[in-house]
Amino acid sequence: MLNIRHLAAVRAVLRTGSISSGARMLFLTQPAVTKSIQLAEEELGVQLFTRVKGRLTPTEESRFLYGEIERIFGDMDNLQNLASEVRQGHAGRIMLATVSNLSASLVARAITNFRQRHGAVRFDLEVHSTKLVLEAVRIGQVVLGVLDLAPDVAGLDHFELCDAEIGCVMRVDHPLATAPLVTPAMLRDEMVVTFPDDTTVNTLVREAFRHAQVNCNVGITANHSYSACCLVSQGNGIGLIDPFHVATGIFPDLVIRPFAPAMRLRPTVVVAEGRTLSKIAREFVDELKLVAMTLPL
Repeated sequence: MLNIRHLAAVRAVLRTGSISSGARMLFLTQPAVTKSIQLAEEELGVQLFTRVKGRLTPTEESRFLYGEIERIFGDMDNLQNLASEVRQGHAGRIMLATVSNLSASLVARAITNFRQRHGAVRFDLEVHSTKLVLEAVRIGQVVLGVLDLAPDVAGLDHFELCDAEIGCVMRVDHPLATAPLVTPAMLRDEMVVTFPDDTTVNTLVREAFRHAQVNCNVGITANHSYSACCLVSQGNGIGLIDPFHVATGIFPDLVIRPFAPAMRLRPTVVVAEGRTLSKIAREFVDELKLVAMTLPL
């Protein structure tokens, strides 16, 4: 039978890239980690590492098994969290991943509100690209993923929190700052700040300008809406981005105006298909819904 401690050594070295770093991660000696890896290979019947110039290198087999190893440890973490809730009443741990534009707005506010009522709950928050958030949920590294668009990915369940729209973010002293609605024609002579070419938002923005037969002068792309807001705040054109950072009030010199045609976002919670959420995780999802409905989007 596979020993979980041996598997933990394999996981630590795959994660950190070396025996020495894996040993520090597990608070073990290097010989103990090396021995555990050897025993894991015997138990699995698979070579997990090769030694090249004195350094361990993962085999293709270990890379293939890595996702399942992380899922096993994710399930173990979930079991520990459930046991903690049973033991302590309403304490526990919530591991979640999100994208940058939601991390400082929707997610940060929901965590703050939730911990005012449940101060014993620990949060482990990771901020990644959409692709990495989905992968972290899929392999069980985190329990919840929070995205700004509903994904179409097998093996995951999702449910929407609210509707939001891409808007025109500009300085409060810009001539269009009081416009009730901004169209592509009104941005004909403006430099646009938006998301990179390989994003859904960029595609929607360019399609809106194409349909209006107006040239879209994208001067800057940024993969973080916080960075985009900073750039606009410093006089670099008009942002066609999500409304989340502006909605927090952390950019008092910026306003956001509606854009037509409307380009919708749908903030979404993602969980692994069939995974049972703990009580505190379910309650935190309810908090996310509440905050999403109250943000001025």
